[in-house]
Amino acid sequence: MKSKKAIFSMVLALAAAAILILGVTAGRLLAGRNQELLEIQKEAAEVPAQTNTRDEVTYEGQTYVYNDKLTNILFLGIDKEQEVTLQETPGTAGQADCIMLLSLDEETQTGKVLQISRDSMTDVDIYDASGNYYTTVTAQLAAQYAYGNGEKSSCWAMEKTVGELLHDIPIDAYLSLNISAISSLNDAVGGVKITIPQDYTEIDPAFVQGSEITLTGEQAERYVRYRDTNQMGSNNERMERQVQYITALFSALKNAVNSEGNYYERFSSYLKPYMVTDMDGRQLDSFANYQFMPEETVYVPGETRAGAKNEEFYVDDQKLMQILLKMFYKQEN
Repeated sequence: MKSKKAIFSMVLALAAAAILILGVTAGRLLAGRNQELLEIQKEAAEVPAQTNTRDEVTYEGQTYVYNDKLTNILFLGIDKEQEVTLQETPGTAGQADCIMLLSLDEETQTGKVLQISRDSMTDVDIYDASGNYYTTVTAQLAAQYAYGNGEKSSCWAMEKTVGELLHDIPIDAYLSLNISAISSLNDAVGGVKITIPQDYTEIDPAFVQGSEITLTGEQAERYVRYRDTNQMGSNNERMERQVQYITALFSALKNAVNSEGNYYERFSSYLKPYMVTDMDGRQLDSFANYQFMPEETVYVPGETRAGAKNEEFYVDDQKLMQILLKMFYKQEN
């Protein structure tokens, strides 16, 4: 990404608020985690528990050991207006339009972001109305969220599927945020200032390239949500806008709270109706201790192709593995 270094609290444009309040320390997250996963699995479907615990991998003759100082949080930006039907089984919980893995390094107090295209073609598990596993089909990753209750079971299903797509990288927590939260949160901080990187007047007449604008809530939602489905690869531009917006939103949130650090307490009334997470307020607030560099945002590599109905993104698995080894593992001497 072409951005200046800045403290960057993530979540994805839709991540907007989430990231900022998304506070997590590795030690706190692990307490009680196993029991909660068992409960969520019971609600979601009769499927075996996820086993994202790859301590060691061998790739091209070299051994790599997982960095156990990392805590990985799955952030989801949800568009609840979108429904999906696969194998004649409707999924009505909405779709995950923004999918990010936030990786926090407890040792260095820094964080990195791995952004995953919502169009990524992968194995998606389908559940019936009672939450029982029905079948697995190849579909866009975004559709996985639809096959749950829109709350914990949907988040658990996404956590499981994203973990599998990323070669069983451990995922320690999740946070989902409905896109509808962006507008109210944006206005709660008095608007968010950004510089328009290219001509986006098709989104809003005010979005002229090079213009510095303080976004209203409605403009902010359009900025992170808009996608021209007639243009191949339009989701890639949207992901870049989401990263830019979240960076700016974090700065606005920091200014609003100053040194108090109680982000969750200050903004929870705007977020609670739209947010689902397995973290508490103290954990969310602690996220502000981490520094993110926008230019270090990494995108899962692959190729966009025209599908029978929708655009499809096919992950380059070899390049992805190289990225995962660099981000999450240490080479064994």
